[in-house]
Amino acid sequence: MHQPLLLHLFTLVVFEEIIILITSTSRSNGTHMVHTSFEQDIFIATSSEKVTDFLVGLNNHSQIHPLIVKVEQTASSTAEDGTEIKHYKIRDRMKQGPFTIAFTYDVMIGINTQGEIVSDAYQKPGIHLHNITRCLPEGNGTRVTEHVEITAPRLLIQTVFKQGLASHKEMFANLKKALENIDA
Repeated sequence: MHQPLLLHLFTLVVFEEIIILITSTSRSNGTHMVHTSFEQDIFIATSSEKVTDFLVGLNNHSQIHPLIVKVEQTASSTAEDGTEIKHYKIRDRMKQGPFTIAFTYDVMIGINTQGEIVSDAYQKPGIHLHNITRCLPEGNGTRVTEHVEITAPRLLIQTVFKQGLASHKEMFANLKKALENIDA
């Protein structure tokens, strides 16, 4: 049995002052998946424990994520390292031109042994978002950083990237408002 031929192409793009590396992978079986990522951070004037607890509970995300309309926990499991993993079905609603598109996807989320919030979201056709979020104490609050890696078919990567980046920027702004108003 032979391995499929892989062709990797790299492109460096600057989008709203964020440097993005886009990796394109072609497989000899005809599939064409593209990879990209983005990072962002924000300072929130509250404890890192409050931020972590809020973010790891995906039921809270309907308060801060602009696309989420429904969150349902479906299961829990334990990883080999003892990390508790929660499994969810999430329903989003996204405006695309004159149309509103509703879609459901699966998410697994947990806190790894380094204290990072790690989540993986899977949506058809072949879309995968891998997110690592860190909540680090800084001064009188918390520096929240996230790194999101996106894999999607070439025809969808631009839409997934733009919607993902825009919704996560808004989510971070809403997180700051929600948690700082609780402490006010």
